[in-house]
Amino acid sequence: MARLQILELPMEHTDTPTLGEPASRTPFAIVIDQLDQQAAEALRARPEILSAFGTSCGARAVGVFEYTVDVG
Repeated sequence: MARLQILELPMEHTDTPTLGEPASRTPFAIVIDQLDQQAAEALRARPEILSAFGTSCGARAVGVFEYTVDVG
């Protein structure tokens, strides 16, 4: 069974935040691991799907792995 994990990236600070925007934010990446090989290959064959998913979630990147990845 596949897992979905969030990997927090280093915090970014903004010197001049705009109205409604925070002065700092924590970007993140999405890690999907423990996929079977066929599912992982299918996702990698369609990078536009991963990109659209990441963009809609606000992620900087999406990684797909067959093996277990510990982001803790």
